[in-house]
Parts: sequence; C-alpha cells; structure tokens
Amino acid sequence: MNPSSQIKKTDILVGLDIGTTKICVIVAKKVGNKKIEILAKGQVVSRGVEKGEVKNILLASEDIREAVRLAEQKSGFKIKKVFVGIAGAHIKSSVMRLGITRAVNEVDTLINKNDISKLEIQAKNLQVNPGEVIISCQPQEFFVDGISPKNNNPIGMRGNRLEANWHIIIGNTNPSKNIEMAVEMAGLEILTMDLEPLASAESVLTEEAINEGVCLIDIGGGTTDMAIFYGGVIRHTAIFPFAGEYITAFIRDKLKLTERTSTLLKENKSYTSALYKHIPENKILSIKNIAGLPPVEIEQRKYCHLINSCLEQIFSLVKNEIQSTYFKNQLNAGIFITGGGANIPDLQKFVEQYIGIPTQIGRPIHYVSNNQDVTLHDTRYATAVGLVLLAAKSANESMIEVEIEAPIKIEAETPIKTINVIEETPQPKKSKLNWAFNLKEKFNSMILDEQNYKEFEQD
Repeated sequence: MNPSSQIKKTDILVGLDIGTTKICVIVAKKVGNKKIEILAKGQVVSRGVEKGEVKNILLASEDIREAVRLAEQKSGFKIKKVFVGIAGAHIKSSVMRLGITRAVNEVDTLINKNDISKLEIQAKNLQVNPGEVIISCQPQEFFVDGISPKNNNPIGMRGNRLEANWHIIIGNTNPSKNIEMAVEMAGLEILTMDLEPLASAESVLTEEAINEGVCLIDIGGGTTDMAIFYGGVIRHTAIFPFAGEYITAFIRDKLKLTERTSTLLKENKSYTSALYKHIPENKILSIKNIAGLPPVEIEQRKYCHLINSCLEQIFSLVKNEIQSTYFKNQLNAGIFITGGGANIPDLQKFVEQYIGIPTQIGRPIHYVSNNQDVTLHDTRYATAVGLVLLAAKSANESMIEVEIEAPIKIEAETPIKTINVIEETPQPKKSKLNWAFNLKEKFNSMILDEQNYKEFEQD
C-alpha cells in the first residue's frame, strides 16, 4: 500500500518558495502541535524571478509546475493548495495601534478569540495608497483598558476597551499579483501569502531567542531579508536588494569569468571565504573558464577580498538598520544568519567582527522531526520549511487533496554537479601594489514609531 494513502489529507501541508535562484516545494505532515515531518521536496532552477520578484510570469509558472510535479511524484499526493512566500525590495513595514470598544452587553463577558479576530479584521482592512496591498499583519502588545495583560494574553480577561500594536507589512500590488498569476497558471490555489523572512524565522529561531531578542538575516539569491524579534513577537523588518546574485555578478565582472564559473567558484568552500587576510598572497587559483581557452589565474587572497567587499556592502545596510531601531540594544540572543548566502565559509566570524554582535548560522532543524535527512539542514531551505510551519499554525482546512493512491516510482534526483574547474598553482610572493509604506493621512496619528515604543510601554 502506498504510504500516502495512510495519511489524512488534513494533516498535509505544502510550502512554495518562489526564489530568485530556485523554486522549491516542500510537502510535510503535522507531527504533534509544533513539529512537522517532511515527506518530499521538489526543486528546480528559477528562471522568471529577479531580486525576489516574479518578472516573467510564464517562466515562473512553468518552473512552479515542474517543482510541484517532482514533489507529487515523491510524496504520492496531488498538490492543489499551497502556502506561498513573498519578498522583494518593494516591501516595508510599520507599526500601528488599533482598538475596539466592546458593546455594553459584552463588558461583563470575558475577552475571547472573537475579540482578537475583530482587531485582526481592522488591521487587514486598513486603507492604503493606490497600488499597495497589505501582505501580513502580526500583533505585538495587547492592552485591556490601557493595561498590558500578563504574558501578553488578553483572552479570559474582563474589560471595555481592547487594543493592540500591530506590525503591518505592505507591498506593491504588481509583484503580489505576478505571484498569484504564476501560481494560478501552474494549476494551484494560494491559501496564504506571507513574508519570507517571517517564514525563515519560523524554521530557524527558537522560542527562547524570539523572547530574548534576536535579529534574523536571510541572504537569498536576490534579496537580503532582515527581521528583529523581541518579547516573543516581530518588531522590525527590512529587505535589501543585494544578496547572492550581487556577489556572483561582482566576481564575474572583476575577474572576467562566466556566470556559471563565478557561481561554481563562489559555492566552492575550499576556495571561498568571507575573510581574506589569513590567505597567503602567493596562493594562485587556476580556473577553467571558457572551453578552448587557457585557464584564468587569480590570486585567492584577491578573490576573497572581493567577497569580503560585497559582504561589507550588504552588512553595512544591515548594521545601519539595526542601529536605527529601538531594539538595537535588546538583541540578547544575537544574530542568526540563514538562506543560501549563509553557506559562505567564515561568514559567522565576519559578521561578529563587522557588526559586533554574537552571531550563529541558523538551520531549519528545530521543528522538523525527521532530522536524519541532512539535505534539509541546509540554510537555503529555511524559507520553504518555514512556510510549512506557518501553514501548520493555521491549518484549519485541507492543504492538498489525496488523488494518487497507487505507489509511485520515485526517480533519483539529478546529482548536483561539483566544481571541477580550479587547480592550485604555487607562485612566487607578489608585492602589495534600503512595498513603500505610506498610510492615508487620517491614520497618521495612529502610527507607532519604534522610537516611541517606550511611551506605549509606560501607558
């Protein structure tokens, strides 16, 4: 019997990560309240996405369809509905305080989930500028008649006025519409679209880190996403248009290499480093670049200096963003780096030295029950795994429909080609020769700037 026929379809979750370099579909099932077991992964190279945004809808839809086909074949399920991530430099965020006054006949009743839902409906239906759309809204602090409830939980309390600070994420309409079209053209239905750094945080960060204060940095192919958490909730988000592809392009232009060679070189952990001063000046790399032409020789120290320069550009933006927030001195759990870019050797040391905050590499392992599959430990799957975990939180309906009952022949994935273009040649030592966010005027007085966060703590 096919194992998929023994699993309830209401237990199945599907996350779709539409990235700049890859399209990844993960099929999983719920295991208890907080964990998941990954059943299958379908992944293909992304062709229609630039800097985190779907540009060529047709190509993106074809890639999504192929990734879904691979995941269906391996899992034995027919995928119909997915949870999708969204990113891009067009996305920004702000914080607003919203509230409801409970009816007279409700004052003597206890606050319940329906009251929280009324606040959420307010947040989701805020008026925004033409061409903008609300992507996500997350509650921060709750207040009952102006008083913060214990453990930030107002349910079960008695009160007249219920308020909350909401972290509102808004983006441009076109990028989200492009995602919708690409997914629909692939024959799928979007259940929810959420911000990718929130998904990555779900898979990488522990509850302790989120409570104590932590900054998550997700270095993808097209964008570097940042999210700050404190007191158990999201506090700040930012997305920068510099990431892995920026580094690849820089290497290609400076060293006169092809894009393929530049990518393979960057991904080779034996020759790449975020630091460079420890590398001998006389160490030369001989790189097979274009067929029929002699290899290109470069100094490894010079090459790693280029990597270092790119990372300084990216992390100068991150550092300035951290310093601009109210929570800059409350990151007790430090910095977690994830995404494909987190695989650059010595990146942890670089970030600690450059920003001055304890740093570690964040892997999507905390809430995955089948951790024996080491391929899923890779930081590049943080967003896809996180989307499934977010789905598990709101799984009130079937995520996919079981249509394949017979056992399916599972084909082996095409092995990833390893770099075979570099040879070391000893040489004599050479001499050193920031969705735009503007709410309507009538909401301006409600905006809660992070610098004024302390005032709300004291209210």
